[in-house]
Amino acid sequence: MYAKHRSYTLAGSTHYHAHLAVSPTGILSVEIEEEHKKLEAEFDDLCFSTHGKITDIDCVEHCKPTHTLWHLELSRSDARDLAQLIDAAKEEYEIIMRDLC
Repeated sequence: MYAKHRSYTLAGSTHYHAHLAVSPTGILSVEIEEEHKKLEAEFDDLCFSTHGKITDIDCVEHCKPTHTLWHLELSRSDARDLAQLIDAAKEEYEIIMRDLC
């Protein structure tokens, strides 16, 4: 059960670099290189919304979807790649849990 790592250039005006780790335990870890900022979220707290060529990723407070904890902007293709990694991590976790039973 290993985390999958990716590096993306953020789509906002700053074009900062983000390093992401997707863990099968349901956690997304983000490090924004230029800001020395570390962010973390559970998969269930992530919301993806596409606007043109940019996909917004919001981390919302659990059970309070109007309260955004943090926000990233990725290109559509990077966001699609991230969504696929999250789906694969969820599936891997389910397989591991099934094998334990």
